[in-house]
Amino acid sequence: MKKSINKEGRSIFKDIKMSRRSVLAAMAAAMISVPFDWTKIQALASTVEPKSEYPVVIIGAGLGGLTAGTYLARAGFPVTVIEQHDVPGGYATCFDRAGGDFTFDVSLHYVTTIVGEMIEQCGIKDKVEITLLPEYVRLITPEHDLTFPQKDPQGIIRILSEKFPQETEGIRNFMQMLPDLLKEFRMPIDPKTFSSTHPVMWSIRNQSTAQLFDRYFKEPKIKVILWTFAAGLGLPPSKFSAWAYTLALAAFVLGGRYHLKPRSGALSYALMHSIEKHGGRVILKTEVESILTKDGAVLGVKTMDGKTHPARAVISNASGPATFEKMLSPGVLPEPYMATLRTYRPSISSFVVWLGLNKDIRKQIRDFEIFVIDSDDPEALFEASLAGDALKGRLAVAIYDNAYDDYSKPGKSTVALFTNCGYAPWKRFEADYFAGRKEAYLKEKDRFTQTLIERAEARVIPGLRSMIDVVEAATPLTNIRYTKNPAGAVVGYELTPENAFLKRIQNRTPVKGLYLAGAWGNPGGGYGFSMIGGRNTFRMVMEDWGKKT
Repeated sequence: MKKSINKEGRSIFKDIKMSRRSVLAAMAAAMISVPFDWTKIQALASTVEPKSEYPVVIIGAGLGGLTAGTYLARAGFPVTVIEQHDVPGGYATCFDRAGGDFTFDVSLHYVTTIVGEMIEQCGIKDKVEITLLPEYVRLITPEHDLTFPQKDPQGIIRILSEKFPQETEGIRNFMQMLPDLLKEFRMPIDPKTFSSTHPVMWSIRNQSTAQLFDRYFKEPKIKVILWTFAAGLGLPPSKFSAWAYTLALAAFVLGGRYHLKPRSGALSYALMHSIEKHGGRVILKTEVESILTKDGAVLGVKTMDGKTHPARAVISNASGPATFEKMLSPGVLPEPYMATLRTYRPSISSFVVWLGLNKDIRKQIRDFEIFVIDSDDPEALFEASLAGDALKGRLAVAIYDNAYDDYSKPGKSTVALFTNCGYAPWKRFEADYFAGRKEAYLKEKDRFTQTLIERAEARVIPGLRSMIDVVEAATPLTNIRYTKNPAGAVVGYELTPENAFLKRIQNRTPVKGLYLAGAWGNPGGGYGFSMIGGRNTFRMVMEDWGKKT
């Protein structure tokens, strides 16, 4: 049959002819907003017998793969997770320094309540929990130092209206849109009535965040503040999907920002141990070489050590480029599908500095996360980050001890400095870095580190340098080393209007039995989105295998 690709965007569909109505139906079926009916999914799983004949191999133990694996193992399916690193979790991991005096979280800043819901469904709430952070966010701009309250839309409206009285009407209308969006998000989509039953979602389906802002505001300074409210997915307003932005914003503003207690590594290990408890296997320090197929369907995977692992389904939590361009043989995927994939770009990377302090600074600073924004132009901020400008990019200062009591040892503090960073400035060190020749690289890494520390000391934590016992840092090359993500991407494929919401790549692929889970699939990157993607992939596998009654 002829391949069909939506002319309006870059959505990827199966090898079938589609009318406009069937295209919409396919998109709706793949969307994050399809309700997760646990009772229905369990009923489908119960019809798949014998389960021993339905083995699943999951490539990568990131949160998406671990979540899918936990649901599958708990449903009784044989699950094998294969991870190239020596610990599970991808970016959701931790490491110790100074003999265990400090434990640093690689990436965790905050999660939404949906993560708590999945923790409960996965049966691991005795191992990890979510805890509400003290504030929504604190922003330091050239003109303002503003702290916004948790789960208090009216409080946010009041603060913004006091600073931008000329924008009061737009602020109120914008904030009112968020509960309307969240209500629509929880409703199933009927393609025939989508535009009328989901007017907010329909109105932003193809828009950028910049276009959304222009609908409500004129003042650039309020736009940069609102962009920072949900800027963790690494794009400027002109390139960031309005759907991804507003959904994240609605979840955070209305539901609150939470931290994982004790840390993200506890979540990853809890999911791994749940898989093992229910009969599954997690194989660490092993890399998948290829996905085996025959007649357009998966047969299993082959690892670098020459072993094969048969599977009825393969779920990839590896990067999109690795999955589609390295692990699959040429010609397995339809060329139009591949052509569309090549238009997708890996997200921006990051530079992180972790600091172990010899002083408890909770009385000095009571906020968990403070953003320093030295420009009123979010596009300029993004370009500075892309260029690796440590002085001008958006800086986040996280004081983890304000997440919950006893985070650090008595009399100490754990702090992280985070900024998005493009890969291009670090690419010149790539060959030498992986060959072990790191002198020039380490010099630039130290310069970047010291610049971020100077900014944090000047704008957020007075006297910071005098308190530092431990310094550790990670560059985009560090990200590649540990995750193998191209360009050190931190949230998978970019969430642009061309690859988000209705147009986001589907977790079902044209290869029968091959699915995606995690940041590179649907709905995208971040802790909550990645776990939702893993859960939705479990639902898809059950729909494909189960018997409808």
